[in-house]
Amino acid sequence: MRSAASSRPRNAFTLIEVMFATLLLAIVGMAIVGFLTAFASGSEARQRISDPAIESTLATRRLASLAPGFCCALTANGDNALIWLSDTVPSRTVHLSEAGLVRFDGANRELVFETVDPAALIADLTLESEFLEPQYPELVATFDQLRAESKLIRHILAEGIDAATLSPIAGNTGRAALTVAAGGVSAEVTLAPTLVEEPLR
Repeated sequence: MRSAASSRPRNAFTLIEVMFATLLLAIVGMAIVGFLTAFASGSEARQRISDPAIESTLATRRLASLAPGFCCALTANGDNALIWLSDTVPSRTVHLSEAGLVRFDGANRELVFETVDPAALIADLTLESEFLEPQYPELVATFDQLRAESKLIRHILAEGIDAATLSPIAGNTGRAALTVAAGGVSAEVTLAPTLVEEPLR
């Protein structure tokens, strides 16, 4: 009779198995909760605390990697700076495809670098216009219009900052000063290529 009972298949877990499974689930659950809590607090701290010296230095390095042929800063006007990326259309003048805009986005607390989407230029060849020095404000306005039409490519240079000011450097054409502020502290760096190459005026 005992051998017949032991040969039947088991239909339930033992108390030890249930307790072990519960313990295992509790450990895994605590690990997941701990990970999510650390991730959330790290993200919150990243948004609240930012070192302006580090952010400004990172911004210049990111700009250098995104625009390795950066020729010069054309204008700098408070919250934006227009830069000449390269003379890919060999004319020694600035074309829309050769320009970029460094801009402070106050709504998102980010310093961004924007260029025109090549697909937009291919779709509308009339966009590829030439701009001389008196027309640089018009070029900035063109960027504003293309941004509204979602025809710009946006790269983040710095984030979690309170303010960023871009201003010309007196007597130093082709360069712009970038001042980044966060947490009541500010730091300044220079936006400039290794060798300044200005377009014809």
